[in-house]
Amino acid sequence: MRIFLDDFGIFLGRKRNRFIVKKEGEAKEIVADDVDSIICCSSGVAFSASALNLAVQNNIQVVFARYNGWPYAVLMPASMTGSVRARREQFIAYNDERGFILAKKFVSGKLTNQANLLKLMAKNRRQTDPALSEKLYEAGKAIDQINSKVEKEQGLRIDDKRQDLMNLEAEGARFYWEAIRQVLPTELEFTGRETRGARDPFNAMLNFGYQTILFPEVWKAVSYAGLDFYAGYLHADRPGKPSLVLDLMEEFRQQVVDRALTSLITKNVIKPDEIIVAEAVEEGRVLSREAIKTLLEGFQERLDTEVMFDGQRGSIKGFIHHQARRVTRFLLRETDYVPFALGW
Repeated sequence: MRIFLDDFGIFLGRKRNRFIVKKEGEAKEIVADDVDSIICCSSGVAFSASALNLAVQNNIQVVFARYNGWPYAVLMPASMTGSVRARREQFIAYNDERGFILAKKFVSGKLTNQANLLKLMAKNRRQTDPALSEKLYEAGKAIDQINSKVEKEQGLRIDDKRQDLMNLEAEGARFYWEAIRQVLPTELEFTGRETRGARDPFNAMLNFGYQTILFPEVWKAVSYAGLDFYAGYLHADRPGKPSLVLDLMEEFRQQVVDRALTSLITKNVIKPDEIIVAEAVEEGRVLSREAIKTLLEGFQERLDTEVMFDGQRGSIKGFIHHQARRVTRFLLRETDYVPFALGW
């Protein structure tokens, strides 16, 4: 489970092997063994050093995030797993064919999941809305065709091919988000994907899922795989930009966040008029407390969902870590890299 701290006046303390969450005289005890991560989204939360030490001792990630952006700090144990050799190979691979191959695989995985998610939604609407079903299926097939172009790309260095891959990714995104728009209630007024500072309901929820839920999980996986967060391939280098984390996120965005979110909306679990906070309670906050609670439950359930991939059965969260380790093994030339993708 996750401990989510998002309001002024919350105090996180410790009592032996339990976390104590206190607010306004009320206290809740949570056994540390049951906690995967702690996410703090408010500047008004206080921690005891003992509670943070308990998190470190139990390999519990503590994430400090803002409502209007990516996490600004992550607390993890100082000891790292993985070998120094893997990091050395990670840097060398930037200038040989491995960097290009990984970038291509990340894009291919993303496009495959986009296409398959649209086809799944098409199948589910075949009886209730045949016209929409056909549109969704055709969009999925169009993305498949773009993916075939990605797979045909040849190169030796990612710097020479990054723009070509990004152009194909953007072409697929146009089909994907236009198709997603057609399954959403018109009240959401979703006109297209918007990242930074989005205030419309659907984009705000997407950003929350990507930034506050998926990003920390991938960050943890990259850390445990012994790789450098900032030395990626598809995403260009920039100071402070965790490019490898963003790279690996690409093949999980659709199956973790997009699928869970569209399901919550189309099943009316999240109602359009209950998403946006009624009045500003904290800088950058757009989503209501009720919407956030529902999103956390939905995304966590999706991460815990068991699926079949690469001949194995496991949770999607487990496969995030599996894929990070596979990147390491690919860089060490021990195996091929197969992007995470689910069928429809």
